[in-house]
Amino acid sequence: MKKLIYLALFLLVTTSCKDFLQEDPASLMVDSNFYKTEADADAAIVAVYDGLNDQSNIFYRGIYLLAELPTDNAECGQGVANANIFALKNFTYGPVNDRIYVLYTAVYKTIANANIAIDKIPAIPIADAKKNRLLAEAKFVRALLYFNMVQLFGDVPLVLNQVTSLGDVNVPRTAAAKVYEQIVADLEFAEQNLDATNATGNVGRATKASATGLLAKVYLTLKDYPKARDKAKAVIDNAQFGLVDSYFDVFTPQNRFNKEIIFSIQNKGNTGASNGFAMALFLPRSTIPLPGGGTVAGNSADVPTVEFYNSFKTGDLRKNRTFFTEYDAGAGKVTFRPHWYKFFDPSAIANLGEGTLNYPILRYSDMLLTYAEALNEIGGPSTESFEALNKVRRRAYGKPVATANATIDLQGLTKTSLLDAILDERRWEFGFENQRWFDLLRTGKLISTLQAKGITAIKNYNLLFPLPQRELDVNKSLTQNPGYTN
Repeated sequence: MKKLIYLALFLLVTTSCKDFLQEDPASLMVDSNFYKTEADADAAIVAVYDGLNDQSNIFYRGIYLLAELPTDNAECGQGVANANIFALKNFTYGPVNDRIYVLYTAVYKTIANANIAIDKIPAIPIADAKKNRLLAEAKFVRALLYFNMVQLFGDVPLVLNQVTSLGDVNVPRTAAAKVYEQIVADLEFAEQNLDATNATGNVGRATKASATGLLAKVYLTLKDYPKARDKAKAVIDNAQFGLVDSYFDVFTPQNRFNKEIIFSIQNKGNTGASNGFAMALFLPRSTIPLPGGGTVAGNSADVPTVEFYNSFKTGDLRKNRTFFTEYDAGAGKVTFRPHWYKFFDPSAIANLGEGTLNYPILRYSDMLLTYAEALNEIGGPSTESFEALNKVRRRAYGKPVATANATIDLQGLTKTSLLDAILDERRWEFGFENQRWFDLLRTGKLISTLQAKGITAIKNYNLLFPLPQRELDVNKSLTQNPGYTN
């Protein structure tokens, strides 16, 4: 399987760099004559980022189906027809689940792209600074993907080089601790070698702050709270970044490059090729009329739970940015059950594959809440931990971020109650951003929280997802996570 992945990736990388309609046999790209020039190196990194943009399989929906849908945030809407998706929500899934398989293989395809770049770029004659920056970008993406994989599956095959022979295919699972060591090593290299800022031509690429911010989250997951605190604080103190005044404006198409975004998946949109942010799955189904006739082609597949919708407190402005229950597309207002609204792009109302919004992976508010959580774990509630949390809260209620507000600010909580408050805040702040599963898993509250909400089918072994059976059939070196059978 991995040989097929490699061949598919190689074709993707090479055909993206030449006009394949041009008859030029001399330009036929093979491994021996590609990866020779600076342009080849640039193309290799574009292929790495392009893998992240595979939103149906990775960001946003692939991980959504494992990190948002099974939680108290989301449920299956009327547009879901795939029994494997219902199984994920109902905790009846097993190793034979096409959605798990699609995510797993898509991630490894993109990791393979990163590995090819990391192996090949060192031999290309490029200035050292740029060479190291390109390698750092590939390592950042590899670290990001392995971070998601190790949280979802535990021990996973740690593939760090280009697959070139059958002997490289049957890779056994690597202990999670070793995978995390590699994640940290990749991010430390990225932190040292990525650009500090993105010039116009590099907008959307990972920067030093992207690596630092991701390290903060990795260390928080590893319960290395002093390092999590320090890395989060480094981003918080970076003058490039800050909270956008209005939560609503973080996600508007015209403001998709804003000071709150530390790293996001890029979507172009408005190209006529339906290569933008795909919105059909989370918009209402045949409900919103269009001025020229017909209705918005939503599918109501990915929808929030009503409990999540109702959990927002009075005055929390995030509610009306995260969800919507009515809309007028120009042919009259209609109402419907709560649907996700955060990534809705009105300019693509008639062509839902042309959304221009990016998908955020790291935001400034995440660093504030990471910092608050790390401080609380180190020494309990403190002035600093409350202030970091309260800045996020003030913005949520439309108050000046830097000014104390007695009606909004939290204070006087115990260590346990402060952690609960941070988790609540993360839920309201990051709904539909695929963080809920990871937050509950990291804090040991996944099972108890879901069971308290009536999701009683979850069992202890569901803390990890099963490796796809197809992978075990092909790679006899793999073993399955406990609790799962065919």
